[in-house]
Amino acid sequence: MLTSIRQRDNYKVHAQEVYKFDAPFICPKCGCETILRQGYIKVHHFAHKPPVFCEYGQGESEAHRLCKQSIYDELLITNNVTLCELEKDFGNVVADVFFIFNGVKVAIEVQISNLTMSRIIERTQEYNKLDICVLWLSLFDGKLEEEVYAPKQWEKWLHATYFGRVYYWLEGLSIIPIHFDEHLLWVEATDYGGGYYRKSKRYRTPVEGSIVNLVSDFKFREQKGGKFGNIYVPKCKILIDNTDTWWKQK
Repeated sequence: MLTSIRQRDNYKVHAQEVYKFDAPFICPKCGCETILRQGYIKVHHFAHKPPVFCEYGQGESEAHRLCKQSIYDELLITNNVTLCELEKDFGNVVADVFFIFNGVKVAIEVQISNLTMSRIIERTQEYNKLDICVLWLSLFDGKLEEEVYAPKQWEKWLHATYFGRVYYWLEGLSIIPIHFDEHLLWVEATDYGGGYYRKSKRYRTPVEGSIVNLVSDFKFREQKGGKFGNIYVPKCKILIDNTDTWWKQK
């Protein structure tokens, strides 16, 4: 986690803005003590003092923390962005980054590996109740540049939720949208048949869109929800890029 509560004045502080002599710090969710970790390589952050029983901040990688901090830093100097806050606590959900753009409330969620599908859906529903548009991001993986890719279940869910797009963070406010196209497998000819292509159930071919800016190249849209194959998407408000369906033009 990038923020904690400074116990002496009950003030929410950022790890990059305080010093160890400002301790003690406590977790905003469970109230247990947190430790400030500051080095020369990794993003400054807080960690629970063992033993750890709180799930808040668990499962975050260095890349995840870097993503949150970078987006937050860039939003602070972006026109028409107000009330920007790291790890904004709404009670039932904590937004990695929250801000208001042209009067519209936006939550950025950076997906982490230990987050279950049910929790992703629950968080999305909670944002809808709060009238907040949500943008789920993932961290870019070099495997996405290959012709064959096996999307994880949460990537399939995001693909359905964002109308054929999954968003991957590159740096700052730079996001690359990727569409998962059908992947065809060749069935070898035998005496019993074959000699044709079939659609793979597991694999997809990633089709990259143009790099977009998280603020200037996105718009707000209602997702009515429903069943998309075996994927359930709840009614929600989302942030989606304003480019055309590039994968249909290739």
